[in-house]
Formats: sequence, C-alpha cells, structure tokens
Amino acid sequence: MSREAHKTAFFLAWRYLFSKKEHNIINVISGVSMIGIMVSTAALVVVLSVFNGMSDIIGGWFNALHADYEITLREGKSFSTDSFPMARLRQLPEVQAVNEIVCDMALAQYDDRQELLYLKGVPAGYFRNNHFEQMIIDGDATMYKMDQPCAVMGSGVAGRLEVNLLSYELMKVYYPKRTKKNFANPADAFNTQYLMPSGVLSTNTNYDENYIFCPIGFVRELMNYDGEVTSVEVELNEGANLSRARSQIAGVVGDKYIIKDQQEQEDSLYKTMKSEKFMIYLILAFILILAAFNIIGALGMLILEKKMDTAVLFSMGASKSLIQRVFVYEGMLVSALGGVAGTLLGAFVCFLQQVFHIVKLGGGGAHYIIPYYPVQIQVADLLVVMATILLISLLTSLIPAYNLKKSALYRNTAL
Repeated sequence: MSREAHKTAFFLAWRYLFSKKEHNIINVISGVSMIGIMVSTAALVVVLSVFNGMSDIIGGWFNALHADYEITLREGKSFSTDSFPMARLRQLPEVQAVNEIVCDMALAQYDDRQELLYLKGVPAGYFRNNHFEQMIIDGDATMYKMDQPCAVMGSGVAGRLEVNLLSYELMKVYYPKRTKKNFANPADAFNTQYLMPSGVLSTNTNYDENYIFCPIGFVRELMNYDGEVTSVEVELNEGANLSRARSQIAGVVGDKYIIKDQQEQEDSLYKTMKSEKFMIYLILAFILILAAFNIIGALGMLILEKKMDTAVLFSMGASKSLIQRVFVYEGMLVSALGGVAGTLLGAFVCFLQQVFHIVKLGGGGAHYIIPYYPVQIQVADLLVVMATILLISLLTSLIPAYNLKKSALYRNTAL
C-alpha cells in the first residue's frame, strides 16, 4: 500500500472511532475495551515502577558494601601479591585505593554457640575508606584492642552468637589446616585463633547474617595465606569514568584475572531481580491480552454496521487491503488511546507515591527499613509497555479485519 492509502485508512479509522454508531452496544464494548486496557496498563506501569524502586534500594545497599571493582583469579582460589601488579594498579589516575582481601569460611565459637561464617580479612582503614563506619550500630570499627585482633560482625551474626561487646570474652575461630592433617586427632586438623568482638554493623543485606570482618594479618595467619590474597578490591576516585577505569585495570592485570563491577559481584542477586521483574511483566501482560480481546467483539460488530460504507469504498476503487487496514487501525487506535491513558494514569499514581508516600509498608506502629513503597519510573519500561500494547492490539485487530473476505455478508460486495 502507498503512503496515501495508509493515511486514508487511518483517517477513516479515526472517524469511525468517534462517530455515532447505530448500535450503542458497539460504543459500550469499545469503551469497556479501552478502560480495560487503560487499567491494565496503569497497573503494569505501577507494579514495574515499584519493582524498580525496590531493586534500586536493594542494589544500593549492596553497592555500598562492594568496591567499585573486585579482581579475582580466573582459575584458582588465591594468588600471591608478589606476582600481582599492585604498584602499577595504585598508580592509575582513576584509582583511589587498592585493598588486599583474604576471605573464606571458618567456624566461629562464642561461649557455647557456634556458627559457620565468612571471615573477611581487610587492611587498616578499610572501614573508613568504604564508608562502613556509618553502618556500625554498636561498638566501633576498631581492629585492635590491647594488641588483640578484633572482629566487626553483622547484626545477624552477633544475634545468633549472643555477643556481648561489654565483656572481654574472646571469640574462638577454627579453620582447617591447608597442609598436613592428623586424622587420629581431629582437633589437630584445625588452626585456632582468638578474636575480640569490637563492633556490630547493619547493612540490610546477607552480610549481616554471614560475615565477620577482621584484620587481614589475623586471617592470613589463621588460614596460612602467607603473602597471598583471595581478591583485590579497587576503589576509584569520585566522579571517575567507570568504563575507562575498567579498561585501564584490565590492561594492567591481564587476562589471568577476572574484573567484576558492583553488579557483577552480586551477579545472582541481579539476575534473580531481573527474572522476577520479567515474570511480573508476563503475568500482567497476560491480563492485558485478556482485556484486549474485547476489541475482537467490538470490531466484529463495527464491521457488520459499516457494511454499506465498505461497499461504497470498494465501488470507488478501494482495495481489499485498504478496507481491512481501516479496521486494523480502528482496533489499534482503541488500544493506543487506552494504553496512553493508562501510562499517564500509572505515571501520575507513581508521582503521588513518590511525593506523598500514600501507600505505607506495614502498619500498626511497626517500624520498617523502608516505611513506604518506593517507586522509580524508567523510560525503557514505558516503551516496552507501549510496544506490548501495540503488538497485542495489532494481533487482536487482525483477526476480525482479515476475516472480512471470508464473510458471506461481504461476498456480494465483491470483497
């Protein structure tokens, strides 16, 4: 079809949309279709925006814990700092700090309570450089007291072990020996060291439940990592170009190491959130499909009512495809108007929630980390929603429009 034919079909569809119908039921069905699509679209926009808000907050919590980049060995668990280009890495213009990290699972015992936890050895100043100090809810981030290495633990760890920071009771830490083992004496198969609990931090992440931070020297001695690390964390200068910094780091460390940004350090979390968002989209899109199926009924009745109009158009030289396209455009206009109205309605609801925090989380005086449902509208989501509406409306409009030539009512008009 030519461009002029498309314009003609669109013009006729627009006129049919707002013209008075002989049968009022057509207007009713069209209105119901438009309202159904509007409500479904608004719900889709609101739910996706709430999910974006939740994901942004959760991602922000984890990003606050992770360095800008983490460097790990591609094959193997640990590597020697002697073979790692630490000095060259620190000299990069985008880099603010480079931290050596030793992290592995160990058994922690406090009084008669035991937990299998991640023991993360960090250098001096790590908490200050990584803004961990503002997450301390009890005690402090002191790494040594009375020449005794100290432990800063997550709130969940402290709760399960029932740690009392006011006492001088030490925490015993066990780690299996990496070299010789005496199976006749199981106790001799473990290295044992002592930590003094000094602080409790709350991050609202799994770090609260599974991590203890302590001096890297203590962990190296416990785990026999002499001059070795399990990872290197790189902190960038404020406002640094992330992609350029990554390229520079990759050029220094080479292909032997894996470089992970903040999202890649929590790869499973972000993949799970994306999967959940996609499933929510599919469920609400299915509801949108059900709402759009009313268009089939409305178009079928409109085709019957406009039988004489289509006969006149055909006698004036209109082609089959032009007449069919009129009704396709008619269905798409109903969906598009409902979709645009629903998008605007959903965006307005999100705006009200952002400004006035209308919908709260919980109730009855309960205290939550997030007091209200967070929302974040993303342009990409709006484009996906509108594309989904247009695709659904096209498919539902094609069914009655392309059945015109099979209809006995139109065979007499040479269709």
